[in-house]
Amino acid sequence: MSHLSRFFAHHSLRTWPHPRQRLGVLLVAIAMSAGLCGCQKDESKFSDNVIRGLRVYKIEATSENRVQRFPTVLQPADISQLSFEIAGQLTTVSLNTGQKVHAGDVLMEIDRRSLQTQLEQAQAAVKEADAVVANAQGDYWRKSELLKRGFATQAAFDQSLANLLSARAQRDQAQRQVDLASQNLDRSRLLAPFAGTIANVDVKSFGQVAAGQTVVTLYSDDSFEMSFSVPPFAFQALRVGQSVKVAIPDRPDLSLTGTIKELGAKAEQVSAFPVVVRLKNETAGLNAGMATEVSLEVPLVGGAGYLVPLSVVVPEGDKDLRGTASVFVYDPANSTVSRRGITIGGIRDNQLAVTSGLQPGELVASAGVSFLREGQKVKLLQAKD
Repeated sequence: MSHLSRFFAHHSLRTWPHPRQRLGVLLVAIAMSAGLCGCQKDESKFSDNVIRGLRVYKIEATSENRVQRFPTVLQPADISQLSFEIAGQLTTVSLNTGQKVHAGDVLMEIDRRSLQTQLEQAQAAVKEADAVVANAQGDYWRKSELLKRGFATQAAFDQSLANLLSARAQRDQAQRQVDLASQNLDRSRLLAPFAGTIANVDVKSFGQVAAGQTVVTLYSDDSFEMSFSVPPFAFQALRVGQSVKVAIPDRPDLSLTGTIKELGAKAEQVSAFPVVVRLKNETAGLNAGMATEVSLEVPLVGGAGYLVPLSVVVPEGDKDLRGTASVFVYDPANSTVSRRGITIGGIRDNQLAVTSGLQPGELVASAGVSFLREGQKVKLLQAKD
């Protein structure tokens, strides 16, 4: 409803029966209408003549690489499921999940009593075998002397030699049993192969365990690994040993550097090649399972590009910052701006890498771009290098 309509709605002519009173109301209404039209024309004229101040960004900085970020998770670099090499009954198990251990620490033990008995029995068998070898050795020497003198037959000598060789073989077998029993006694203790943290304990005190049965899981504390997949173009630019940036969303104050450890030769999914990054655990507070983000530098698809802030891009609804976009370029000859299409090759350090559409030295609007229009007159405020 216009101002004039609202006036008539409020001041109905039906309430004023006198003609002169009605004429006065009409004149007032016409005057108000003329005044309002004049104001609107003046406001429109004022808006057309306003020269907007313009902040710009000067095109100078270049980059040949863009940064791609890949979310992943911290995982232990070394994780082992430990087991005994022999079967037996456990003694007291005092390990707890999350417990820190050092390399060589005794984690669990199997009851050594039966193993000690087996070792003693094997050692006794060796002594018995030594006695048999000694008797056979004496008989062999006697038969050898008698054969030389002609008081013994060759068959008797050969039998004596066979007995000696058999006794020696039995002694060697008994010695091997001693070595095995001694090794089993040593294997009754499960030692930590490296320093780390107990991830899981799978057995209870005094329980029976089989050879090869997992009893505890241990992971290292000195380093972490992060696994993720990258597209072919990015994968071809990577190399083993390359340094990459690692960010921890839960610890935004940290700036970490990891190293590419592995590059898979075969894609695990369609156009997705596996990458493994290793990170040394030199910062307190890092734990396996924390969310991370790995930043990789890869070449721009369209070659080198000019870096510009995100604020120069003209908003275009839900369109993302990939492929093409638009900016307003300042023309110093006539102090106007013109809209121009650009090609975006990627993002680096919170800036867009523009591979085409801009030239070095040009000035692009860097603030209030949504209020600009083609050919609009502007007043340059500051050129931001």
